[in-house]
Amino acid sequence: MKTIIDDTIVVLSSMNLQAIPVETPPGFAGIQVILPNETQAFFIWAKIDKNDFAFRLARFWANENPLSMLVIPNLIDALARTREMARQ
Repeated sequence: MKTIIDDTIVVLSSMNLQAIPVETPPGFAGIQVILPNETQAFFIWAKIDKNDFAFRLARFWANENPLSMLVIPNLIDALARTREMARQ
């Protein structure tokens, strides 16, 4: 059964972006998105049960800066911001 995470990867792929699952602490799931200009994003969900997740946040980083430049707690807004960043 597909999850919201699988659907998010499909949406990101439709933007010609690479999105890959990443290791997270127990109780969470996440994907990393590679954006242009050495920017990256991590989308994080809390696990509710086997195939159900609640979106927590997307955190964006520029280059190798250890401090995130943007945090978005809403999946739709995070996808919109990701699209904007992919077009830069």
